[in-house]
Amino acid sequence: MQLLIIADRAAAQNEVWARLEAAGIAARLLPAPGGAPDTALRAGQQAARPAATADGVLIDCTDLASHALPLLQGLREAGLALPILLLADAGPEEEAAAFNLGADAVLPRQVPVAALRARIAAIQRRSPDRRGSILRCGNVVLDRAAGSLTVAGQPVEATPFERTALELLISARGGVLSRQRMVEALHDGPATSTAGVLRVVICRLRRKLAERGGDDIIRTVWGIGYRIEAPAGGAPRRGRPAPRRAGYSA
Repeated sequence: MQLLIIADRAAAQNEVWARLEAAGIAARLLPAPGGAPDTALRAGQQAARPAATADGVLIDCTDLASHALPLLQGLREAGLALPILLLADAGPEEEAAAFNLGADAVLPRQVPVAALRARIAAIQRRSPDRRGSILRCGNVVLDRAAGSLTVAGQPVEATPFERTALELLISARGGVLSRQRMVEALHDGPATSTAGVLRVVICRLRRKLAERGGDDIIRTVWGIGYRIEAPAGGAPRRGRPAPRRAGYSA
């Protein structure tokens, strides 16, 4: 396994690369730029090419808002599909922002190397080429192989975290998933994230689907969690004519 670590000078004192190499994981260090968020955004776009030869990217910057998040955004905007992990002591709102920009995990700064390695391996196991491709519910289609989400054939811009949340719900075939279970599944194990982060993700996902005329398929089960409900044949679809009855398929 080989990781590209993007770290600023202060975060580099964490010496995460030294701990990784001691555990047999090859690590390359790329200094993070200082300055304004725009500078970090461009640096992330430029880092996508050298990152493409690695198995994942680890961002370790002490300034989450001005450096770490713009770097993450730049990497994803440049088309990098590799696992990207952030090391940060982030609150729920900052963690939600990271996931919405395409982070696969947000881990504490002093995370044990064994846990870091297990998280990367779990993300790789989740990769689309290891699973069947198409999930459908109503006019919402999730193509796991292509990493795309569409409504009636129209693309919906969604983060990897949002797509994974939708995948969990559709795969449950209408069963109720508790908030804790979803948080743990999204993090591939016990997580420190609060249910508030998940609520933000579900809210954004609902809004994005609605903006494209998507069927109202995500249901909140108060006090428990969420489930997916296929639209009934005669039910209205957010004020639009309803299509023929559709169900779940994979």
